[in-house]
Amino acid sequence: MEVFFLILHSVVILFVVIGFPVALITNHRWFRLIHAGVLVFISLLMILQIPCPLTVLEEAATGESYEGSFLATWLNRIIYMEWFTPQSVFIADMIFAALVFSSFWWWPLKKKGRGEGKITSEQ
Repeated sequence: MEVFFLILHSVVILFVVIGFPVALITNHRWFRLIHAGVLVFISLLMILQIPCPLTVLEEAATGESYEGSFLATWLNRIIYMEWFTPQSVFIADMIFAALVFSSFWWWPLKKKGRGEGKITSEQ
């Protein structure tokens, strides 16, 4: 069960991290907005010091609890980085969030063209 939650957390983390360059390359409007929304949700959880819902579910399912955040705990377990604290995760998240949200200014969303998505007799 613990492996399931680790994979699920990893997928969310990969979406947030790898989704940023993918969003910039494709500049797909909804992908960028969903990506930014997920990042807002994660950042708000950190700012308000609310535990991640996935971590809460995992703790309920496995009976284990984490000292600090899920990410910091697993990164310590996987990489043995003793200095990696929940505060450093928070700082990294805020820097990444600033980068993602500034991208909306320096790489604006595509504007919808006239007739985009409509089927015409010329197609």
